[in-house]
Amino acid sequence: MLTRRRFVLNTAACAALAHTCKSSFALEQIANVYRNPILGGDHPDASPIRVGDDFYLTHSSFDYAPGLLIWHSRDLINWRPVAAALHRYYGTVWAPYLCEYQNLFYIYFPAAGGLRVVHADRPTGPWSEPIDLGIKAIDPAHIAENGRRFLHMAGGRMAELTADGLAVKTPPRKVFNAWPMPASIRMECTCLEGPKLLERNGYFYLNVAEGGTGGPGTSHGVISARSLHAEGPWEYSPYNPVVHTPSRDDRWLSIGHGRLVDTPDGKWYMTVHSYENGYRTLGRQLLLLPIEWTADGWFRVPAGVTADAAIPMPVPGTSQQPFADPSDDFTSTELGLQWGFWREYDSARFTTGNGALTLQARGSSLADSSALTTAVGGHSYTVEIDIEVSPGCEAGLMLFYDPNHVAGILITPGGIEIKIPNGSLKNCTEKDTTRATFRVVNDRQEVDFYYRLPGRPWQKTESSAEVSGLHHNVLGGFLDLRPAVYACGQGQAAFRSFRYWPETKPPVL
Repeated sequence: MLTRRRFVLNTAACAALAHTCKSSFALEQIANVYRNPILGGDHPDASPIRVGDDFYLTHSSFDYAPGLLIWHSRDLINWRPVAAALHRYYGTVWAPYLCEYQNLFYIYFPAAGGLRVVHADRPTGPWSEPIDLGIKAIDPAHIAENGRRFLHMAGGRMAELTADGLAVKTPPRKVFNAWPMPASIRMECTCLEGPKLLERNGYFYLNVAEGGTGGPGTSHGVISARSLHAEGPWEYSPYNPVVHTPSRDDRWLSIGHGRLVDTPDGKWYMTVHSYENGYRTLGRQLLLLPIEWTADGWFRVPAGVTADAAIPMPVPGTSQQPFADPSDDFTSTELGLQWGFWREYDSARFTTGNGALTLQARGSSLADSSALTTAVGGHSYTVEIDIEVSPGCEAGLMLFYDPNHVAGILITPGGIEIKIPNGSLKNCTEKDTTRATFRVVNDRQEVDFYYRLPGRPWQKTESSAEVSGLHHNVLGGFLDLRPAVYACGQGQAAFRSFRYWPETKPPVL
């Protein structure tokens, strides 16, 4: 079971920002502003909707379960997780599409190469079990016209759905061709992906992603088109690419995958994802850009507004708050929403409560143990946890990209050991240790390791690591580097007092 427990915010309060924005979007000094990202760390392919005065979104959950985490906000800037739609591992989940139709909610998503759908009476669930739509595709997007329901998907294809939206009525067919990207743009591929749809003032608007989400920093972009019908034919926007990273020297690279959402007072915004220059290890972070509509019915980002600017808050009277803190004291009997297992979710394997998460050992090494992870943002941070193992059990605190690419500190039957990305350093120390508190300090992608035995002072290990290469352009997978714990071998491990600090120097060392 998962809990909606409130995350404790231990980040220093955001400083007030005041900047002069000389653009058509704002002409005077603005105090209540936000800065991107609005969700730090890996939250790609976001799919936001507005329900009255509330906003909800989900995003790709890839190889982690529970999956399809549902986030809630009242201002489009400050987000908190409230539910998960998937409680088992169904395969890699990319680019889901959250939508509302006739007061019911749907998430269309790909998993294991095929499109599926879950549905619920409200965004927080409970969500149904997934229904297989029988289509081999990725990146679905729902739209309806005159009672007919359609599902667009990557590659410019579209299928008609049944009236309940839970089955396919007609097979997919091609309805949209990629906008011809200029030859001057250095990109990864055409990659016609990520459709997002909107009906407004008699037009259907289709946003797609082109250019490839990885590769060069100028790859990816938001391409827009419109039509009088959900099936097309489509007219390209004169403002294409609506969003695009112009230079590899910019802070936000490969900006793309845009979906529009409005506020109750009629302002419009677009969520996009992006890699941060120099910090691709954080994955694709969630950004928010304001949108203005032109007199002839197109939309664009206002002149002078960039992803790295200070931008007025969407909802007046609100302010940007620190990101949710993943720290966990394990007092709840339900696993917190910040946690996700690698390629499994076996509720019989763990218990939590009374200040400890007890995890049964799985597999013979980290490679087959199904690590338990949490995504975080920030250039530097510190994580810490107390670990106690039974005989024959190996357990540790890692920075985890995938089972073959990690850096961390662990208890083995031979003592305390350090793992670094290019191999394992067998400098075991403190033999016969069964309990220790571990600390991993990620200082701008250079990592130090500390341990403390019961009743003894902190010790820094001789070995440190450098992790800047643990990202998609090097390793593939579209993943991020994130804190994780694991247990393998025999018996079990008890984890206590997981702590996160968004800096490299915790209060006491």
